[in-house]
Amino acid sequence: MKNGLFGLLFCSAFAAQADSAHVFGTPTIVGGISPRIMATCLEGNRLYAGGGPDFYVFDVAEPLKPKLLGHVDGLAGVRQIAVRNGMAYVSAREAGLWIVDATDPAHPRVRSRFDCCELATGVDVAGDVVFLGQRQNGVEFIDVSDPDHPAHIAMRKTDESQSVKYRDGYVYSGDWGTGKLTVFDARDMRNIRQVAYEDLWGFGDGVWLKGKYLYAATGHHAKHRDLSTLPYKGVDSETLRLYGGAGRGAGCGHGLDVFDVSDPAHPKRVGRADYPPFYERGLDMWTPRTSANSDIVFCAATHNGLFAVDCSDPKSPKVLDRWTAPVEDHPEWPSCCIGSVAVGNGCVYAGGMGCGLVVIPAKGAAQETFDQGILPANASFREPYPTDEKEFWAWKPSKPGQARAVAVAGDVVYAACGDAGLHVLKVRPEGGFEKIGELAGRPRVFDVQIDGPRLYTAEGLDGFGFYELDGPAGFREIGRLPQIGPGNNVALCVWKADHDHLVLSSRNGGCRLYDISDLANPKDLFRFGTCPGWDKYMMDAPIGGGRYVAYNNAHKSIIWLDLKATPRPCISIVTKYNFISLSNGICRFSDDMALVMLNTGYALLSPNQGDPADRSKWTQKPLPGPQMHGIPRKDPNGTRVVKTCRIGRKVALYDFADPERPVFLKHWKVSGNPDVAAFCDGKVVIPCGHQGVLLQK
Repeated sequence: MKNGLFGLLFCSAFAAQADSAHVFGTPTIVGGISPRIMATCLEGNRLYAGGGPDFYVFDVAEPLKPKLLGHVDGLAGVRQIAVRNGMAYVSAREAGLWIVDATDPAHPRVRSRFDCCELATGVDVAGDVVFLGQRQNGVEFIDVSDPDHPAHIAMRKTDESQSVKYRDGYVYSGDWGTGKLTVFDARDMRNIRQVAYEDLWGFGDGVWLKGKYLYAATGHHAKHRDLSTLPYKGVDSETLRLYGGAGRGAGCGHGLDVFDVSDPAHPKRVGRADYPPFYERGLDMWTPRTSANSDIVFCAATHNGLFAVDCSDPKSPKVLDRWTAPVEDHPEWPSCCIGSVAVGNGCVYAGGMGCGLVVIPAKGAAQETFDQGILPANASFREPYPTDEKEFWAWKPSKPGQARAVAVAGDVVYAACGDAGLHVLKVRPEGGFEKIGELAGRPRVFDVQIDGPRLYTAEGLDGFGFYELDGPAGFREIGRLPQIGPGNNVALCVWKADHDHLVLSSRNGGCRLYDISDLANPKDLFRFGTCPGWDKYMMDAPIGGGRYVAYNNAHKSIIWLDLKATPRPCISIVTKYNFISLSNGICRFSDDMALVMLNTGYALLSPNQGDPADRSKWTQKPLPGPQMHGIPRKDPNGTRVVKTCRIGRKVALYDFADPERPVFLKHWKVSGNPDVAAFCDGKVVIPCGHQGVLLQK
């Protein structure tokens, strides 16, 4: 079968050269479930597994013969699972945090979905607190004492949190691209603070603890070490060359770091095991798990396979065995993506994206009960998110929620506040906001756009709503899309390309362009882009006579859409050598120019501008003021440009009266996570997460 298992037991020459002991036996694929399993978690005799929209519960009283007990779907994109007492906490990237009640394992049911700050990746739970790793935005702390109404406690920044683990009052985060281990003192939710920040020898991800040792799984490129000490020369590929990474050490970050965390605030590096070099973008996460009765650490390393590492001598850990599941249509990959591993009695359970759930007999494997020790205190605490009253007026909804988007019409601001719904705010002549209405019956709204008398919303599980406005606060629904594309997804983002076209996204499957000239019958024209993450990457309005609109396909390309192509709109240009980061964006500057943020500078692009013929980079112009990334928006009635950086919690304001010599005007450090800003009568309006909606004074 394609993308399936071929040669289920495969011990590489590398493993044989490293004091190989055959740990892994003949595997068995668990039938009757999805072949795409990303997450596994074991509690008692229950094995929990998930991938895509699916969540499964198995009985593993007979460890080698899992018996399916229950299933629930609709979770969009399962990434990791943490379970305590039959309650499962599921990170699902763009779809946020799901709480699944599996206390009746034959009938698991979703209790709630929580609107987290960004992409929900790593997850752990202790007592009444969930710890949710969300890439560059850091770790979010969530009160789950009421599983039907989880509530935000606080957020702490990390470089790029991919996985988290809690023990004895401390949270350990594996940070991806910078290759770091970040440690927080989280004994008291009123005083969460970073206490350690240590180098990993590869990109960071999964972390696990046993006794006084922490095991950190790493991948991609070698970091923070002398490359001359590596036993490999690295790897080379077209992708690596395109992204500037080929050479010695490329792909050599795969392995396992061992730290002594007897003092959690001062981790000490002890040892390191290296895996064979490999590099593949996309599915790139790494997970370690320990065993109760041996010193073997089992490590899922996505396309590099599954490793058994002997850590009996933590100063010199050794790879004992390697299991892979080759992929027919990608022979250059050692394995299908092994996304996770759980250690059972006499076996391990591997979750594979293509090979499904696999039971592999394993010597030295024994299920252990993880002792979390001291539980965090004061889960009822809520971070206050203060506002500088000299600079801004602030408004917050009475129900907890994040201000995620604003749309401005005259002196009226429509504020999409996530789990708190959509609110209509009028800007007072003397300053500040007065609430004059809200969208009734739709408790969750994550994005909003306005076009004359029409309002468009992204409403999570309720899909996308189209409304006719009767005055500023009267809503009449005139159309709805319950979901877009195949499978289950969560409506999160809507952009107005022009009067007749909308771009809709659930973020986990790119974007889709719709023809809405007949709102009673919207037409899905085509899909474009890949997973766009959380930032908003579409231009706010077309240029070139209303014909071209650009999209930041983050870290990969700029995509131009031709809205007036015949017989129907199409993708006109996709760059290959010019692309921008996930924290930068594009906006309309004038009818014949787009403004794009390049690193900490900017460029002005002509309509439909692609790569230069010589494949060179676009010329980056310096931007005065603070050196920061961000997504720009220009005042449609003036020359000012505002740039917001969600990750850095920064906002900057410029005057672009002279496009070649912009003038820096203001810089604000805010307490919330600012999303794309707008202008109201020349003043900046910022949807600023848990800080609320801000209006410049």
